Amino acid sequence: MDYSQIILLGIIQGLTEFLPISSSGHLILIPSIFSFEDQGLAMDAILHLGTLLAIVIYFRTDLTKLLLGLFNRDNDPNYHRLAWHIIWASFPAGIVGLIWGDMIEQELRNHSFVAWNLLFWSFVFLGGERHSASLKTKISDINRMTLGHVLFIGCAQAFALLPGTSRSGITITGGLLASLSQT
Repeated sequence: MDYSQIILLGIIQGLTEFLPISSSGHLILIPSIFSFEDQGLAMDAILHLGTLLAIVIYFRTDLTKLLLGLFNRDNDPNYHRLAWHIIWASFPAGIVGLIWGDMIEQELRNHSFVAWNLLFWSFVFLGGERHSASLKTKISDINRMTLGHVLFIGCAQAFALLPGTSRSGITITGGLLASLSQT
């Protein structure tokens, strides 16, 4: 893999990470389209670490409040609640990853699966939007979210382990299907 391929993959990762279009899926599709050799999971991990570093730097104040809120409810009750919601919502994906992670990486990391998966989830995302638009009442306050809402969103997020499934897209859709407001 030469530097131009690495730069292209870095640009793709940077452009797609924050959109609900599966940056990981695009890191599989683009090499296939341009006939590059598969960069492998190690390069994908490095690209994602770069994104994580940018997120940590940009959101350092909020992340600090979340960490402090995790252990101190009195500091800011909303950050305390949000921190625990994030932890609980992570369990379903963690369990699925432990059980099926190797199979997913070995069997489903191919351009055909990714392309079909991107198409499939686009329809699911549209369905979530339509469902949300049809609701008369929506939950817009974090204090009204129950553990059931949080775990439902966490279960939805577990699908993001499948290549071509956008983590942000499936999380947003899970929230919409759980009657959360978009705002």
